[in-house]
Amino acid sequence: MKAARIIFFWWSLILPGLAAGYSSTHSDDLPNLYAQGNSEYQKGNYSSAEQYYRQILNSGADSSAVYYNLGNACFKQKKLGDAIYYWEKAQQQAPADRDVRENLQLANLMIVDRIEIRPDPWPVRMVSAVRNLFSIEQESWIVLSLFVAANIFLALYLTLKAQNSFRALIISFVFGALFVVSAGSLAWKIYQREYSKQGIVIEQKVDVRSGPGQENISVFTIHEGIKVRVLSSAGGWYQISLPNGWNGWLPQSYLRIL
Repeated sequence: MKAARIIFFWWSLILPGLAAGYSSTHSDDLPNLYAQGNSEYQKGNYSSAEQYYRQILNSGADSSAVYYNLGNACFKQKKLGDAIYYWEKAQQQAPADRDVRENLQLANLMIVDRIEIRPDPWPVRMVSAVRNLFSIEQESWIVLSLFVAANIFLALYLTLKAQNSFRALIISFVFGALFVVSAGSLAWKIYQREYSKQGIVIEQKVDVRSGPGQENISVFTIHEGIKVRVLSSAGGWYQISLPNGWNGWLPQSYLRIL
């Protein structure tokens, strides 16, 4: 298991706070909280470190580094579900982060439930791997850059002399095609985030029931750390489905939404 990160990504904590209108004093507290959390982690005081990292998140700051360290602190306390949840949050913001990916791979080996599903064809897996290289925020900047580049070269095509204009048109077309592909990928990611919710089970053992209420029969049991899709909610319960198609209801307090 990777150790807590000592390097502090200042901009990932301070800038969101300033954008949200926090006072400078409030924002200045965040590096101190982060340093205290790291110090407690290095001393082996994982519960105390967890509290410091949670204070940062509760302040409204959002950082892959904090999610990563918080996941480590939870893992050290044998809270597998919480650890996986926070590492998944870290991966959402930093999809290419090797440390986060390795920690998730290790933790997933420890999940009790083993659900057999048919793997996607290799072209689909390859496309998914490429899409997952960037977060939504990173891909938004890529889409904007491609749009600007395509329009710049189109403008050059319209203004250059005949012998040079065709090359500018080809380059504009290439950037335009990349823009369309990237915009489609970004739209799909946004759709998944807004309308295809997933969650991580944080309770050690959960009886999934046929309806939203303890009076309904238990249809199957799942354990902490497993990722599920959230279909709907009612009366403090979530209707969830597993990758193999099984579905049922569990209390909302047993699940953290990604």
